[in-house]
Order: sequence, then structure tokens, then C-alpha cells
Amino acid sequence: MLFGERIQDYEVTGLFKNNLGKAIAEKRICHNMSKKEAKMQMRVHLLRAYSESIDLNAPVRINVEPVRH
Repeated sequence: MLFGERIQDYEVTGLFKNNLGKAIAEKRICHNMSKKEAKMQMRVHLLRAYSESIDLNAPVRINVEPVRH
């Protein structure tokens, strides 16, 4: 367990630009997963939900923070 991944709830924020150059931010709560899984799930969600309008030439930034209870 010393090197095990930490399973908990995370607040994940995705920041990206659409085709018009407008910055868009979306927040989600990911339950019972590692930080890496939460980040990957948010990236997949953004690419699926905004596939028509996301600017693929601009970086997609994803911030992951533990949920404070």
C-alpha cells in the first residue's frame, strides 16, 4: 500500500478554448477513483461533449483537487 494510488473524491476542472477562441471551464466531481483516473475521465468527457466546438490546437488544461468535506 506504500505505493498504491490514493482512491478518493476529486473536483476536476477542465479549461479549454472553443473554435471562436472563447475560454470555457467545466467542473465535475469524480467519486472513488485515483487522481490519474479522474484526470483521464475529464479529458474523455470534454472531447466527447465538445467534439464539434473544441479547438484542438489550443491546450486542454485539467486541474484535479481533492474534495473538501
